[in-house]
Amino acid sequence: MSNPFKLSVSDIATGLTEPVDTSGPSPVRWGGNMLAVEEGAPVEVHGSLSNVGEAVMANVDVSGHATGTCALCLQEITTEFRYTIGDVFGFSSDFISGEDGEEDEEPLLVSEDMVDITQLVVDEAGLNAPFSPVCANYGQSCQEDTPAPDGVSEEVEQEEKPDPRWAALQKFKDAAAEEDAADEGESEGQEG
Repeated sequence: MSNPFKLSVSDIATGLTEPVDTSGPSPVRWGGNMLAVEEGAPVEVHGSLSNVGEAVMANVDVSGHATGTCALCLQEITTEFRYTIGDVFGFSSDFISGEDGEEDEEPLLVSEDMVDITQLVVDEAGLNAPFSPVCANYGQSCQEDTPAPDGVSEEVEQEEKPDPRWAALQKFKDAAAEEDAADEGESEGQEG
């Protein structure tokens, strides 16, 4: 199958705009850690490509069926991700001039009469996909046995135990308490 994120620009004459309507399996996973469009899932790309002389302007909407899990109850969540990608791809690396271009930044280029929007899709989804998706945001209800988030990892009351990172210091605290008790005992004996 062809990569729907690689768009042909070979037939676009200078000054013209051509529509883009393509679909196929996603070449990469895009989205967040808990909710994403998986590699191989069907995706659609719709929009336009414009030849502006020394570059091609891509303005497309990318959509795909995202699956994942709720951050609270781990129930499956499904939704559609839809992002707009708009960028310029040069026919040569010197199409950008002026002070705006950063020297370390490589410009996007047309390669083999194609523009590849894969990294742009991954970046856009990474910035906009939810970090901790929850059922309520997608018209679902969390499972009934899901405890309410209260900042406590267990519901059972535990006896107060020192933090294991501080447990090694407990012996110094106990020694200081014994020393204080001994000092108090000596001072009471001297008064009486």
